[in-house]
Amino acid sequence: MKSCGIIGDSLNINTTTDPLQLNMAKKESPVAQESPASGKPKQPSVAPESCASGKPKQPSVAPESCASGKPKVRPTAKRRIPQQERGHKTIEVILHAAGQEIANGGLAKLTTKRIAEAAGMSVGGLYEYFPNKEAIVHALASQWLERIKLAIAEVHPSKTGCVDLIRYLGMVYEAVRPYYQQVSGVSVLISLLASEPALQALEEEIDLQVNALLTDAIAQLVPYVDKDQCSIMARTMTILDHYLLIESMMREPKHVALFEINHRVCQHALASHLILLNEQQRVAVMSDTPQASLINDQAPASWQQPRPEAPPDVT
Repeated sequence: MKSCGIIGDSLNINTTTDPLQLNMAKKESPVAQESPASGKPKQPSVAPESCASGKPKQPSVAPESCASGKPKVRPTAKRRIPQQERGHKTIEVILHAAGQEIANGGLAKLTTKRIAEAAGMSVGGLYEYFPNKEAIVHALASQWLERIKLAIAEVHPSKTGCVDLIRYLGMVYEAVRPYYQQVSGVSVLISLLASEPALQALEEEIDLQVNALLTDAIAQLVPYVDKDQCSIMARTMTILDHYLLIESMMREPKHVALFEINHRVCQHALASHLILLNEQQRVAVMSDTPQASLINDQAPASWQQPRPEAPPDVT
């Protein structure tokens, strides 16, 4: 019988049963076997050894954690939510430092390292509150919008007792002006509001709330004017204040007084139109009542002179 189909052929051994020939064949046959492919002697198989220690190599496996048997994953950084006044003050310091850095070098040079240095803290400490610089800029813009809304809410006639529309509009302008002229990096924040989708959504939401506050205040001061007219007036004054304040920031100081004059002219023109419209509507309502008819019948002829017509509604 042939072993592996090759030993009898390679040694040319006859399958005889003669004892003498069998002994001679055993003496002449080599000990090592040959491989079927190359004809070279086979080496005894041993466990592979490492080059350095001579010990058998162990199969490589992925590192596992001792507890779960799963690969370890580095935890992601999370923003700390401040629970105490100290934490809120730290956020204020970080946002103020970010505003200064934006004002000095713009967004291109803004880094968390520079913000941390300006805030007097380590980068690791900053990461406990904000995961990256984008989150800081977003928080800074959100804070700016919220503070403008709160400033407008504080001068509402229900809180100040104001009864004059022109005076109220001046109070609104004076309340929001510091947030344009005294906040670091505000020009960059304003440009971001028009370019970042997340900030655009936030600005639209705050705009709706501000417009609602202004509309309610104006309707309280000119109660005979239609609410839609009050809303148009509120929106017009918001746009006027915003763009005139931006222009005054970009121009030289000597031109700021001119923008203030332009603002007052526009403000008085719009307010006067609503005041006149309110008076016309009040007279119309009063003329429809029986008491008003009785007063008109008993009044002297000089009292019944027709009122001058109001200018056409251009809003």
